[in-house]
Amino acid sequence: MMAEDDSPSRGGGVSFSEMTELPPLKEVYVAPPPPTPAFEQPASHAPNSTVYEYEPEKPKVQPREVAEKAIKEIKNVPPRLMVYSIAAAAVVILIIAVVLVLHVNTLNSDGDSPRPAADSATQPAASQPAPSQPAPPAATTQAQPAAPVAEAEPAPTRAVAKGRNAKRKLATPVAPVVVPGQMSIDSVPQGAQVSVDGKTDPSWVTPFTLPGLEPGQHSVTASKPGYSSDTRTIEVSSGSKSFVITHLTQLMAILAVSSTPAGANVYIDGKDTGKLTPAQVFLDKGSHVILVRKSGYLDETSNTQFTLGQTVNFSPTLRPLGNVDDIKTVGKMKKLFGGKEAQAMGTVSIKTQPKGAQVAVNQHMLDKGSPVDFTLDPGNYVVDITMSGYVSIHKIITVDKGGKAVIDEVLKHE
Repeated sequence: MMAEDDSPSRGGGVSFSEMTELPPLKEVYVAPPPPTPAFEQPASHAPNSTVYEYEPEKPKVQPREVAEKAIKEIKNVPPRLMVYSIAAAAVVILIIAVVLVLHVNTLNSDGDSPRPAADSATQPAASQPAPSQPAPPAATTQAQPAAPVAEAEPAPTRAVAKGRNAKRKLATPVAPVVVPGQMSIDSVPQGAQVSVDGKTDPSWVTPFTLPGLEPGQHSVTASKPGYSSDTRTIEVSSGSKSFVITHLTQLMAILAVSSTPAGANVYIDGKDTGKLTPAQVFLDKGSHVILVRKSGYLDETSNTQFTLGQTVNFSPTLRPLGNVDDIKTVGKMKKLFGGKEAQAMGTVSIKTQPKGAQVAVNQHMLDKGSPVDFTLDPGNYVVDITMSGYVSIHKIITVDKGGKAVIDEVLKHE
C-alpha cells in the first residue's frame, strides 16, 4: 500500500498529511437586493438565506466647496455680531497677556527674595565633613586658611542666587559725579564791575575769580563807567577753571585830577562833582572849566578841551591863603610916616572908578569902601570887589613881607 501511495500513478498529487497550508476559502458574494420604495414594505426573505446589507458611501466634499460655503455663512452673519465677537476675542487676549505679565513678575520677585534661614544653615552643614569621618591632620591644617576666603566672598553667592535679576541690577548705570568749576575774569582796563548770569556783587570787580559754578554755559558781563559793556557766553567744565579777558571800549573823556595837598573838592563848569582829589571824572567831548577848591587854600582852575577816549590829567599844587585875622586899615598919617607894622607886614592899596565899591579879602568884608589901604601878613589872598550895577572883580594877590600890592580897576556896567 505504501508503494502504491508513493507511485506516480496518483498523478503527482499531494497527500493530506503532506500539506503545510490550507488552500484559501472562497468568499461567496451575494448581491444586495434592490432598494425598496419608501411606500412599500420589504419582502420577506426565504428561510435559510443570509442577507448582507451595505451602507451607501458618502460623497466626498471638495475643500473649495467647503470654503465657499463658509464664506457665504460669514457674509450672512450680522455686522454688529461680528464686531462683538472681535471685541470679545480682544478682551480675552488682553486678559491672558495681563495674567502672563503678573505671573512673570511674581517669578521675578520670588527670585529676588532672600533664601530662608533653613537653606543658609543647610549649606554650611553640607560643606562640613561628617564627624564619623575625621580628616587626617595634614588635611585639617591646609583647610584652615581657606575658611576665611570662603567667608570673605559672600557677594558672588548672593548674586548667583538672584540669577537673572542680579545681572539686571548690575547693569544699572551709575550717575556721574558733578564737580563745580571756576571762572577767572579780568578786563582792560581793570576795575570793571562783573555780573554772571544776571547776578552781581560789589566785590565782583576785575580781576577776580568766581568759584562754585555749575558745569555748562554762563553769561558774563563786564561794565565800567565811561566804557561800553561787554557780554560773553563762557563754557565752564566740571572741575576746571575758565579764563575770561574783556577789552572795554571807552565812550567818554576822562579827567584824572589830583592835588597837593589831597582832599580838595572838584568842580566842573561850576558844579560840584561830589568827589575829592584824587579822582576820575567822565566828561562829554568839548570845553570844560575845572576848579579845585580846598579850605585854607587858593582855588586852582583850568579850562581844557576834551575829546572822546582822551584822558586829561590836572594836578595843581594848592597855595595856602594868608591870615586875615590881623588885617588893619591904614590912615593918612601911617601912609606918610609908616611904622614897624608896615615893615613886618605887607600893604595892599585898592582904588576903583567909581569910588565906594565893597572890598572883601578871603571873604572877609572890610569896613571901608574903595579907595582903601590895609596891611596883611605875608601870603596869598583872594580879593573880591563888588558894586551894585557893575561887574564884580575877582583878584588873587600875593603879599610879601614889607612889600606893597596895588589894585586899580575901572568898574564896568552890567
